[in-house]
Amino acid sequence: MSRRFEEHPFLVEVGDLRRNPGTRRRIQLAGRLSGLAVSGSAVPDDAPVSLEALLESVHDGILVSGTVRARWRGSCRRCLKDAEGDLEVAVRELCVEHGDEETTYALTGDQLDLEPIVHDACILDLPLAPLCSQECLGLCPECGADRNLEPCACAPATDQRWAGLALLTGGDAEGSPGELRRKDGGR
Repeated sequence: MSRRFEEHPFLVEVGDLRRNPGTRRRIQLAGRLSGLAVSGSAVPDDAPVSLEALLESVHDGILVSGTVRARWRGSCRRCLKDAEGDLEVAVRELCVEHGDEETTYALTGDQLDLEPIVHDACILDLPLAPLCSQECLGLCPECGADRNLEPCACAPATDQRWAGLALLTGGDAEGSPGELRRKDGGR
């Protein structure tokens, strides 16, 4: 393998595909990419990112169909502890010479750089507000206790949106409208 391909793990030689329309080739690539981050999570710079794909020679260029996989990390939006998960993103992209940057990816000569496809797939699938688990109870907004570890001793907050209704029912303003009952039993 040439040094250029070692330095760019997502660079693929496609000259044979371009000269033979209708041909296909399966590839498996892996490498590290930096800068895969959104506001709530990121793929660590030292984490491997992989691409399994089918390259198909089509009239306009090369069609790339496959799956991008990576491990992400972030902070849970509810409890602020570490959160992590796996990305598994299906991709189907067309690579052409002189293409439209909005709808296609660049194909230059006999080499295809798949890094932009892998990069975009990861960025678009990273969670903006990650959770450590779907059952996470989060932190108490009053005392800051982690409700996953211990029950909070704070009284439930009064929901002021229901205060007017509570005056009519003689109840308090806590809870949802379904919990508020009329004094006269609903007559």
